[in-house]
Parts: sequence; structure tokens; C-alpha cells
Amino acid sequence: MKPKLLFVYNAKTGFFNKLTDLTHKIVSPGTYPCSLCALTYGKFNMFEEWAEYIENLPLEVEFQYKDEWQHRDVYDQYPLVALQREQKLEVLLRAEELNAMKTLEELKNRLNEVLQRVPS
Repeated sequence: MKPKLLFVYNAKTGFFNKLTDLTHKIVSPGTYPCSLCALTYGKFNMFEEWAEYIENLPLEVEFQYKDEWQHRDVYDQYPLVALQREQKLEVLLRAEELNAMKTLEELKNRLNEVLQRVPS
């Protein structure tokens, strides 16, 4: 099994939840609860710079909502970025760190740092 990078948003699946999130992002972006979403998405689409970055990562990538996250016993604060290798799961970026980030560039730089520790 190829290592997989998991991005878990602090949001839930479903049309109503997506509509609520969109409204929240527009009306009160400063209080939007998903810093990972705020850093990587505009109002409607993923930022092109982020899409290109993700596409060029040497790992398989999967995006999940917090209600899809099946590893609450490992970590249950959102958002998060984790690495899954075989049956092992390692949280690379925790909610506290992601919530402190202000720019997409900061996220990419930090992700590059932690991914350097991942064996090929």
C-alpha cells in the first residue's frame, strides 16, 4: 500500500453543511472554524496554487470531512493532516498548528518540512 496523505477538514459532509459553510465563509470569514478550508479554498473552488501543489506531491492524497475520519482514537481535533502507511497512522499537522497559520505559503512550507521526514 502506497503511503497516503490525509487532509481532514473541520466540516461535515452533506449539501446543507456545505451551504452553511459557504454562508459562514462569506458572512464571517474570521470565525470560520476550518482553517484548512480557509487556507486552501476560495468561496467556491480550491485555490489553483494549492491544487498544483497537491498534484505534485509524491504521495497519494485523500480529502475527508471530520465525520468521515475513522481514527478518532488516534486524534479527534480538526482540521488535521495525517500520513497513513500500511496500518500505521501518524498525525503530521495538528489542529492547533493549522489554526495558527495565516497563509497558504505557510501551510505549504510546513508541509514540505514534515514530509522531508517521510521515507520514500
